[in-house]
Parts: sequence; structure tokens; C-alpha cells
Amino acid sequence: MATKRAKKTDVVSPSSAELRKAVEAIAIQPKSGKITLLTRKLFNVLLAVAQQADESGDTYRALLSDIVANSAFDSNDTALVKEHLRRMVSVQVEWSTGTSSQKPGRKWGISTLIADAEILEDPTTRRVWVEFSFAPKIKKKLLDPVQYARLSLQFQSQLRSSAGLALYEICVRYLTNPSHLTMRETWEWWRPILSGTPDTEAGDEAKREYKYFKRDYLRPAIAEVNAVTNIFVELIEHREGRRVAEIQFRVTERKQPMLALDEHPNVFDSTLVDRMVKIGIPLKEAQTLYADSEENRIRAALQMTEQRMRSTSLPAVRSAPALFKDALKKGYAPPVEALASGSGGKAAVAAPADDLKARLLGEYSAVRRKEARELYDEQGESEREIARKSFEGDVLPDLGTHMRDDWRRRGLDSKIVETAFFDWLARKTWGEPTDGDLLAFTLSQSRAA
Repeated sequence: MATKRAKKTDVVSPSSAELRKAVEAIAIQPKSGKITLLTRKLFNVLLAVAQQADESGDTYRALLSDIVANSAFDSNDTALVKEHLRRMVSVQVEWSTGTSSQKPGRKWGISTLIADAEILEDPTTRRVWVEFSFAPKIKKKLLDPVQYARLSLQFQSQLRSSAGLALYEICVRYLTNPSHLTMRETWEWWRPILSGTPDTEAGDEAKREYKYFKRDYLRPAIAEVNAVTNIFVELIEHREGRRVAEIQFRVTERKQPMLALDEHPNVFDSTLVDRMVKIGIPLKEAQTLYADSEENRIRAALQMTEQRMRSTSLPAVRSAPALFKDALKKGYAPPVEALASGSGGKAAVAAPADDLKARLLGEYSAVRRKEARELYDEQGESEREIARKSFEGDVLPDLGTHMRDDWRRRGLDSKIVETAFFDWLARKTWGEPTDGDLLAFTLSQSRAA
């Protein structure tokens, strides 16, 4: 039978989609290979593309630029996408309805996330497409699920850890449940699902001690989901004597209204690759580290390394790449919020008020970027040229090789460079936002609502 595809003129954009994710595909356990944050995100985007496709068939396609959204990728820069497509074809996962209990009627299966994938360039339009398919056995469940959770890809874009995204997916399913309680399972059952790492690849300490699982995955994931999504999650521990034997989560809808999210959620944050290159890590190695690691840990290790390099009170750093990779591997870099708070080097969890302020600042910045864009468009070409030259001289040298190359190739057509440019133009025009600016902005948004 001939393969049916979305028409070549069709552009299926997942950026603002709501995904109907089958319950079998939510609590997936990796059996070989690691499921990273980017693997989860890309898999969800591909599912959304396939569910939106106009024609049913075996193969689905979408523009590469739509899949990676805000990131600076073009036909010559697909290394990260290719790496994660490879993983999705090779990683084996167990599919279930979300429980380890053997109850009547439940099904179990094992497969790869996708069956195959290709990246193709149209010789006429020069547009780059991603084509992919799912294993026949699970395709119908994925694309036309009977039981599913409704996931927002915009909320997904705000989550920066695999555990946070996995927890969000599981908990959203139980939001409308009368009890608002997720399944109750042993913590050992939850560990590979939230960590994305098979038991065979986890260290002995991680498998043996609940306190490490709670420290490294549960607490950060819960804090992240509560900070940036429309649900509130609470951990419930069930003990046998003094030992925590089983856990589950209580899920409720947030009482406070969510702030507006970016209109174009991104899958990849290639600025992290740029920052790794800037401290001396070769580009190919930086891309591999980014593909293998959690973004929140990369961000923390980078900020710790960068601050250490700037310090004038401590001995000079012998090797910034070695310091960064050691911190990334061992996970001892304090979270970015803790570093930014000036807490004397002690890791700290940001207070809810800090989370709200950070999200408010993000929304405020998005509006300011839009205003800066309008101001730029109203100027004459000579004024715009002066602004571009000033950006090139004052800001671009500090943004990393990857972004500088993208600026030379694509200029403001690059989404990620465009964001950096208009953030800079907004600061140059109106200065850094004050608490008074944020308060006035909040009041104006409340009146508009």
C-alpha cells in the first residue's frame, strides 16, 4: 500500500498545539538507552504533528523549523535533531497503562519511540523537512487514543528537566480524577520513569536510597511543575515503619491565573551550547553534552563555572572545561536560583514568590521585545543599521560562536538571535526593569483581563 503523507505544501506546526497523549505512552520505562528531556519533548512534538496531519498514512512530515521552533537551526545545523531522532529509533521502552500491578485487562508492550526518521531538503524551496513513522503495533494507540491526557506543548516548553516533564504528563492525567490522586507505587517503580534512566544503568546508590531519588529528582521536578504549569503537585509518602515504601501525588488546578507563555515554545535551547563553546569546549562535544544531560544541570554547572572564572578572590581556574564537566557529571553545582540569590554558596530552593517574579519578568520581557520590534520597524534604514552595528559591537562577541555564525548567516531571521537583539534593544531604550515597572505591568495586565 502506498504511503500517505501530509501534502508537500502543508506546514503542520506543533508550536501551540494541545497534545492528546495516550495513557500507555505517559508512564514509559526505558529498558535500554536513556530518555532525556529533549527526547521527551521531541517525541511529544512529533506526536502532535502526526495527530494534526490531514491524511492518515504510515509516514508523517513537518518542517524542521516548526519542530525546533525558536531555536537557531537550519539545513546546515541539524546535529542535535539527528542525535535525538537516532535515540528515538533505538531506545527501547515499556508501554503500560501506568501501573506495576497485574490487574485483569491490562496490557504491556515494548517498542522503540519511533520506527524511523529522515531529514530531507526540498531542492526547489530549500525548506528542510522531517519525515517519521511509528511502529504499526502502537501507532493507533498513539494517534487515536481512547484514554489520554491533554498536554500543553507550551507548558512543556517551559520545563527544563526530564523528571519535571514526566511528572507533569503523569499528573495532568489525574487532574480531573475525583480523588485527584495518581497511582500509588513503590518509589523504585517511579525512579526510572522520572529519571529516564534504566535500572541497569543507574548507580547502586541511586537504586538503593530513596533519599537520593527524592533529592535529585522528586523535589526539583515538583518545584518545577508547580512553578511553570497550570497544576499544583504534592508528594504523598507511604511508610512501612520509618522507611518510605510507596509514593503518589495529589494534583489540583492552580488557583492563581497563569502568566502568558511564549507564543512560540522552543524544543532546544542552543544558547547553552554556545556558552559551553565559549568556556572552551569543542562544538561537537558541547552538542553531545547537551544531548546527554538535563538542561537545569547544564545551566547550573555553566553558571558556577562562569562565576568561578570571573572571581578575583580565588585562584585562577586551571581548566574551565574540566571544572564544568566535573560539576555536570557529579551534580554538585548549586541550582541557578541559588547561585543568583547570593546565598554564600549554599544551595537553596527558590521561594514561590521568587518563582512568580521570575515568570512575571519573563512575560514583561516578552512584551518589551514586541515593543522594541515595533520601534525598530518604525525607524529608517540608517537608524536600523546603527542599531545592528551597535549590537554586533557591544553584545554579539559575548554570545558564543554558534550565535555569531547564525547572525552572519541569517541575521534577524534567526529566532534565537532575534530574541537576543530585541532584548538588548529594549534594555538600551528603556533600561533594566525595576520592581515599579513590574508592578505597573501587573496592574495593567489585570485591568486588561
